[in-house]
Amino acid sequence: SLPLQAVSVDAPLKEWGMDFIGEISDPSSAGYKWILVATDYFTKWVESIPSRKATHQV
Repeated sequence: SLPLQAVSVDAPLKEWGMDFIGEISDPSSAGYKWILVATDYFTKWVESIPSRKATHQV
């Protein structure tokens, strides 16, 4: 694993962190097994969307 590093950001929406959560062993009724999570580093705003696959085409 990589060491943690501080990120300096001076305005909202300039830097985002993104990652997948999953594979969830008990998928939703719609078949979603993954969650794509994006966080704005400045505001700490979080957006998430469900996904059936962990690919670049979400």
